[in-house]
Amino acid sequence: MNQDHIYSRAAVAAIGFIVLFTIGSAGRVSALTGEEILRKVDQNMAYDSISYAATFAIYSGETVRTKQMKAVAVGTSKALVEFTNPEDNGTKYLKIDKNLWIYFPSEQDTVKISGHMLKEGMMGSDVSYEDALESEDLYKKYDVTLDGTDTVDGRLCYVLKLAAQVRDVPYEVRKIWVDEERFTSLREEMYAKSGRLLKVSRTLEVRQIEGRYFPVKVEMSDQLRQNSKTVFTMTDIKFNVPVNNSEFSLRNLSR
Repeated sequence: MNQDHIYSRAAVAAIGFIVLFTIGSAGRVSALTGEEILRKVDQNMAYDSISYAATFAIYSGETVRTKQMKAVAVGTSKALVEFTNPEDNGTKYLKIDKNLWIYFPSEQDTVKISGHMLKEGMMGSDVSYEDALESEDLYKKYDVTLDGTDTVDGRLCYVLKLAAQVRDVPYEVRKIWVDEERFTSLREEMYAKSGRLLKVSRTLEVRQIEGRYFPVKVEMSDQLRQNSKTVFTMTDIKFNVPVNNSEFSLRNLSR
């Protein structure tokens, strides 16, 4: 057989494989709508209850402050956080629905966080109280469009654009890069109504825990602050743990 003919047949086969692969990939990317992708992200983050330990590393220029804490939560409606580092030992945060209280052991005083205080950073971090209170699934609050694909840290991502459809949201516009295999957010940009970039979130580590992919290390940077970022790292994560609802009360907060 003519050698050129053999090469031609091989080339045709290779081209055919590439075309089929491309069609298959394109079909996979476009098979889901933006809302369906966001629902999968929300579902991946959903749990009946959770307990974990965590570290806040708050960077401001050359200065780094570290906070340790332990936490337990029931779904997105209730959460109790207690700081354990020496400087803040015994300080507690209680979240019930859209209400947030802080207990300060040195003053034996409980303060409710509301109004303009919600935009302040927790413990001086880049994570605001408003961020911490955000609980409902994003697809319920935003119109979602799929804006193609991109690569983040070598992983193929869906790019979602979210526009607020309700008034009760901390950010009018969001852009989220979703890992197309694991359905976890790898990057997010949060914007004001004016279009100004307010915050950027990056997922630094994802682990498979109890059959789901879960972000365990996240960096948040407030774009309105210079040389500032906060790295939040979770450890000892346990899903669907037994929880006593009496833990989530103002009476228990001061104990």
